[in-house]
This record gives sequence, C-alpha cells and structure tokens, in this order.
Amino acid sequence: MTRLRTARLAIDGGAPVRDPHTPWPTWPQPADGAVEELTAVLHSGRWAISSPRRGELAERRFAAMFAEYTGTRHCVPTDHGSSALVIALESLGLPHGEHVIVPALTWTATATAVFRAGLVPVLADVDPWTGCLHPDTLDPDVDARALIAVHWACVMADVPALSAAVAPRGVTVVEDAAQAHGARWQGRPAGSLGRLGCFSMQHSKVLTSGEGGAVVTDDDTLAPVLEELRADSRRYGPHRRERVLELVETASMMGSNFCLGEFAAALLCAQLGLLDRQHAVRNRNYERLSGLLAGIPGVRLLRRPPAQDRLSMYEVPIVFDPLPPTADNTWVAHALSAELGTRVYTPRTPLPRSPLLRPWTKPAIAPLSERFTEVHRGRTYPGAEYLAGHAVLLHHSAFLGEGQDMEDIANAVAKVAAGPRPCGARTHRTANTDGTDREAFVAPEAETDGHD
Repeated sequence: MTRLRTARLAIDGGAPVRDPHTPWPTWPQPADGAVEELTAVLHSGRWAISSPRRGELAERRFAAMFAEYTGTRHCVPTDHGSSALVIALESLGLPHGEHVIVPALTWTATATAVFRAGLVPVLADVDPWTGCLHPDTLDPDVDARALIAVHWACVMADVPALSAAVAPRGVTVVEDAAQAHGARWQGRPAGSLGRLGCFSMQHSKVLTSGEGGAVVTDDDTLAPVLEELRADSRRYGPHRRERVLELVETASMMGSNFCLGEFAAALLCAQLGLLDRQHAVRNRNYERLSGLLAGIPGVRLLRRPPAQDRLSMYEVPIVFDPLPPTADNTWVAHALSAELGTRVYTPRTPLPRSPLLRPWTKPAIAPLSERFTEVHRGRTYPGAEYLAGHAVLLHHSAFLGEGQDMEDIANAVAKVAAGPRPCGARTHRTANTDGTDREAFVAPEAETDGHD
C-alpha cells in the first residue's frame, strides 16, 4: 500500500487518491433471472396475495426459500422491515405500554415500531467496540418485557449472551437482522437466534426488492398469528384451489395490511440466489481492507466477536481513535469522499437526540410519549455517542469490486488520518461524551445527511 502522508488533500484542492474516472460498483445489482421472474408475475393475473389462485404465489415461494436460508421453520414476508418489527412485537401479546429495550445506535424504525405496537422503547447503550447491545450495557433496573437485538453495520449482537442475561426476568429477545442477511453466529444464521427475527429488504440492503421485509421464527404458535397480523386477520388456508382466494378469515387476532406485493416477492426469489456469491466477494475484500488498515495508527474496524463465523456487511464503519487533529468525523467523511469519489458518511445520530424520534409530535400516542420521556430522564449513552462521533461508514456496494478498490480506501484513510487542516476551515466547540468540550473541525458547507 502506498502511504500518502504528505500529499495535499483532495478536499483542499489536491489530487485525489482514486482516479475520478474509475467507477465504483453500482447498487442494486439485478440477478440473472430477475427479468424473467418479474415478467412471469406481470402476465400471471396475480399481482397480490389477495388475488384468486392461478398458479403458485411468488410470495409463498419466497417465504419457503427464505425460511430455508435462515434455518427457520416459518417466514412471513411483509411490505417493509418496520412492518416486520411491528407484527413481531404485536404477536407477543404484551400489555399496552410495556417496555421494550432498544439500542441507542440504530435506525429510528427500530424504536418507532415499538410505539406502533403500543409499547414504549427504552434505549440502552451499545458496546463501542461492536456497536451492538451487550449484557454489560443493559440497565438491570429497567423493567422490560422484550429486547430488540440489532445486528449493526457488519457485526452481530451476542444474542445467546443477551438471552441468557434477560431470560430470568421473562424478557423475549427479537432480532433486528435488517443489516445481517446471511451472517452466522456459531453456524446459526442471523434471525434464528431469538424467538423472532426481523429483516428489511429496503433498497440499500444486501438483499433488496426496493421495499420489503420478513419475520422468521421457529415458534409454531406465533407463525399463524404473524400471518393474521400482516393480512387483515387472514392467513393461508389448508387447501389451494384454482381461482379461489388462498387467504382465509381466521381472525384470531385483528391485523393490518402489511402484505408484500408479488413483484417484490418475485424479485426477492431471484436476488436470494445471488446473495451468497456477493457475500463471498464482499467478505474477501473486507479481509483485505482489514489487513491494510492494521498498519495505520489510530484507525480500526469494529471488533467482530469470534463466535460470528460468517460476515454480512451492510455498512463498514472505520473508527478513528483519535480523530485527526482539529477534525471531527463529518470532516473526515467529506475528506474521504473527495479522495475516493464515492460517498463516505457518518453514523446516524443516536436515538436519544435524533430528530426522527419525537413521539410527542403524535397526540394519539401521548401516554406512551410521556412514559418514554420520563424513563430517559438523565440517561447517558457514551458508547453510542463515541461511535457516532468517531466512525465513518462505507456502503457494502464498495466491497463488490476488486482488491485495488481496497488499496484505494486504505490509502485514502492513511492520507486523511495524517492530513493537514484545509485552508478556510473554521472550528466550533462540541461536547465529548464525558461532557467536556473539544475543538472540532467543520468543513465549509458541510452536509450532515445520513445513509439509510
């Protein structure tokens, strides 16, 4: 690897590490057979699971395929990953207003789904080495009935350890595996470790249909309830007859319409066949980058637990310990973007101060909002704040290329880590997680948007 420690930074008018004419892999990448799958639905006369039977539903075929892929007995597809979280929580039958533990560093839907299920999210800090909940970050005084373990970025939460920690208190563990399709923990697929596993197939995910989701479970009693919760109190009947609706009004629990459309289901059937080949490319490049970054002082990747024996990357955080002199990670992200010609970005704002998590703006859930506000009074989240302030992220698509791409990333990181302060920069005071102030760099006209 060529170290560019004294070169002028691209953000300050210098030559970038990567030739601007060298493209990065695009995303999403349609699988072979995707067009045929979509065309078959187009001419099938069945564009939704609520249409009369004419041949096999793509939704049922995908459900069987994904259950096999995750090593579970049941899969219930949904229209979105957030819908999957909602029906998973509703299926537990918890009383209104019960507490659900949610990590402080995750996308807002993990918490807003709890409100949508009539429950109250209680935010817990994450381990700054993994970005995930850990038994040591849980507050034993929180009286909760469920815990959502999010597999964050490219690291799996230790679900067995979390389950052992909370089981004596009767807490059910639900996996949010939206960022972990295909990851494994001691040979067990993500989504199969908790009582329920929830997935998103949104545009940026490694398995995508634009929008989509799924709940997987081995619980034979919850599976039919999940079907009703996503299909207006209907589930699949025992018999299939031509030109007859396959959904039966069983109505043991009132549901909503969170059904996955047939076009999205058909696309997922095709994309699932490509997923493991993409994993092999990404994981090989990740290991190469890991070796290249090992020689750069003060830079690290997340610590992957040894029990996680298969990687699935949604995002790859690069953590700066410490940040470059007079810089914050927003500047680092912009500097790396300029060197590489692709978007590097900061983690999402931790949920305790996220503008996307403001339940008091919804009068209909005022009692839940009041409990939420009260239970979080005075709480701090140093692990989540540290990662939010010291990490920058690369999307998984950057790892679908060649080894030279990893060389470029490592060279850019080395250059920025030791780079000079650009001309025309201004500084401002920001708070460290310990409450002290630090001088932080702000690039001119810096953007602050995140990546979903």
